[in-house]
Amino acid sequence: MTRVKKLVQGLALFLAASVASGAAVAQDFPSQPIKVIVPFAAGGLTDAFARAMARIAQDHLPNKQPIIIVNKPGGGSVIGVTDAFSAEPDGHTIAFVTSSAIVIQPHYGKTDYKATDFQPILHVYDIPNAITVQVDSELKTYADWEKWVRANPGGFTYGTSSGAGGVTHVLAEKFAAAAGIDIRYVPFEGSAPLTAAIMGGQVMGGVQLPDFHSGGETRPLVFVTKSKPTDPMYDAIPTAADLGIDAMATVFSGLIGNKNIPADRIAILHDAFAAAMADPVVQQLFVTYSLEPSTTTNAEFADIISYESDENSKMLKKLGLIN
Repeated sequence: MTRVKKLVQGLALFLAASVASGAAVAQDFPSQPIKVIVPFAAGGLTDAFARAMARIAQDHLPNKQPIIIVNKPGGGSVIGVTDAFSAEPDGHTIAFVTSSAIVIQPHYGKTDYKATDFQPILHVYDIPNAITVQVDSELKTYADWEKWVRANPGGFTYGTSSGAGGVTHVLAEKFAAAAGIDIRYVPFEGSAPLTAAIMGGQVMGGVQLPDFHSGGETRPLVFVTKSKPTDPMYDAIPTAADLGIDAMATVFSGLIGNKNIPADRIAILHDAFAAAMADPVVQQLFVTYSLEPSTTTNAEFADIISYESDENSKMLKKLGLIN
């Protein structure tokens, strides 16, 4: 049995128990369609999971109300998350988010919300990020890369898809500070321009979600997140922790809602989407994207959000991006 099949089978057992234990008692909820705001354009990773899970979760709601995906990209995903925050806190509007909008953007003081203004509904998966180079780079391993970087301070140029001060930029600088190395950042907006720049030699590498297992053009050297893709080919690629470098982070993806949504309604939403996670259609998405499904509880998810928000605040101050 493959590692991925074991993971999804374990997830199914975990979520079955979760759904069975979730005592949702709000019989009048939902009384209208559920809107799930995806703060990105249609067609990406987050959107794919949101749509697949919504189609299944709606059949697990008490009143069989439909679940509608609403794409609201822009502002580093702040626009969509702001709409979820501003909506009536009755559980009929929630959001499927990734880390940046919750644990990075509020620190700049330009959002109407803080991380503490939301509560978890379901932690779906974490997004692995690694320092990468061209697939044909002479820097074949982390040891090769570290030796070169230490011999050429500031010589290694790298980009991220989230822009300056975004979550992947912070990840890279946190790693560099902990490792005692000097690398130089070049901002990009979007993963396609970043990969094109790496392949074109405009930058030497990047911090990104590797797709080496599916024929991607960049090769990971070290993971700066706790999670790695589930494909066995990544087993030999170290994490920061493997190297004794205290710079690990969690780039999460999951469902959240306004903190004032009643607990019994959160339980109903959690159970419906947890059932969707256990469905074979969604399990296949985890396999396709080589992602590990989360089995954390909502209490644990809340702790992750709080910890990452605090850590990012410290790093943003160190980088001089906030006071």
